[in-house]
Formats: sequence, C-alpha cells, structure tokens
Amino acid sequence: MTRSLALIRQAVMPELVVRHLDVPSPRASRALHGLRIAHVSDLHLSRWTPMVEELQRLLIARPADFVAVTGDFCRVPRDYRRAAALTTRLLAPVAARRPVYAVLGNHDHECLRDALAPVLTMLPDRSTVHRTHGGRIRIGGVEQLRPGAGDIQAALADDDDLPTVLLAHYPSTVYALAGRRVDIQLSGHTHGGQVRLPRLGCIWSNDRLPARCAWGLTRVGRTALHVSAGIGVSPPIRIRWNCPPEVTFLRIVPPESTAAAHDGTGDVENPNRRVDPRRRSA
Repeated sequence: MTRSLALIRQAVMPELVVRHLDVPSPRASRALHGLRIAHVSDLHLSRWTPMVEELQRLLIARPADFVAVTGDFCRVPRDYRRAAALTTRLLAPVAARRPVYAVLGNHDHECLRDALAPVLTMLPDRSTVHRTHGGRIRIGGVEQLRPGAGDIQAALADDDDLPTVLLAHYPSTVYALAGRRVDIQLSGHTHGGQVRLPRLGCIWSNDRLPARCAWGLTRVGRTALHVSAGIGVSPPIRIRWNCPPEVTFLRIVPPESTAAAHDGTGDVENPNRRVDPRRRSA
C-alpha cells in the first residue's frame, strides 16, 4: 500500500527531472556540432518554490553554451509583474554565466518583454548571432502571444546561410517555415500533454500537430523539433499525470552519429544524478 501511494504521489505531484538528449544535426556544420543547449519552457511562475530553486541550481551548475526559454513565464497575462520579478530572481544569476535567449508565449503579456530585457536576450521576431567553439550560428525567435502570431520572415531575415536555432512557443510553427533553413526548433506550449496515459502517452497536444509530436524530439522535414514538457501547469487542468516537469540539456551531434539512438525523450535523471533507466514513449 505504501509503495502504491508513493507511485501515485510521484505521478500526480512529480519532481523535476533532468533529461539529456543528443540531437543529430540536420547539416554538417562545425558551428553546431558539440553545441550544448539548456531548454526550459512554460514556467508559469506565480511563487518561488523548491522546484524553481532547484531549476536555478541546475541551470547554473550544468554545462551549456546558452539557455533557451520558449515562452509562458506567466500563469495568466495580468500577473506579468509578479512573473517578471520571479523570472529575474530565477534567471539573473544564470544570465551572469551564459546567455539566456527567450521568447514570449500565449500566457504572457507584451509588457513582459521590456521587463525582462535587462536580464534576458529577448527575441521578438528577430534573430541574433551566437558564437560557438566552431563558428557562428543564428538564433531566431518568434513572439507568439496568441496562436498564429509572430513574423517568421522577420525572425529569420538575417544571415540565412548560418546554421539556425529557432525559438517558438508553438511547436506547429515548424509547419510554417515554408522551406526556410531552420536546423533546430525549440518549443513548448503542450506541457508534453500534461496528462499522459500508460502505453497511450499524450492524448491531446493542444496545438496543430499530432499528439505523438507533443513531447520530445521529432523531425519535420529538414528541421529537428524539440518540444519541452515544461515546468508549470495551467488551467483548466492544474495537475500533471505521468508527465513530470523537466529541464532538457541538448547536445548537438554530427548527422551520422549513432549517439542519438533513443526514443526521442533522452536519458532521464533526477537532480541528484541518479539515473532512471525507464524511457517514456513520445
């Protein structure tokens, strides 16, 4: 009985997990290979919690070339001042060590953009150049305060020949790339389904993409799409079931690499480094 209750508690009130995921680069580029990205999404911050503090510790301690945050800092848009204060507390110490690039999502208020600009590199329909150990890459961002919003053309207007990482809150943005060369798209919004049934997995993606693409790594055309399960929850379902909050550390590997022979969700550990041998199907 005690073990059953513990399993139920972990399913309903899961702890933060750390995922390590190798992403085969869609093209042979020294600028991409070996790149390490910490991907976080859907914080939905309303108060400081032990989980948020643990997330901060991980983002500071674990190696990454940069941190990508793909929207939904707020629980609801009207609380953007509180979310801005909590985000600054969370990410200012991280940004002092490595760049933090970010876009807004549908739960955010446009005023949050300016509130976070002193701490984060906000990418509202624009791109910037990031220097890596092997060269330069373009990091673009699409600001999506509502479905269908954002200017992809503006976000990807510069340096089209550079390897490109795109931050977009909605995963279905990948369908609108229209032949533009985006090597990796990082997204959130779905919460990984938030409720995942055994064997069936996600039953609702909350976006215009198949449920099987609502979490983890998939490939759409020439683009590697990674969708984070996020950190927080949002109405109407304020619980997670079999879908723990996560921070994912991505490592870009050569296209011919066999290191990424996994199910698209990566290797899982909890923050104290104990490896969980289980894999979750996307």
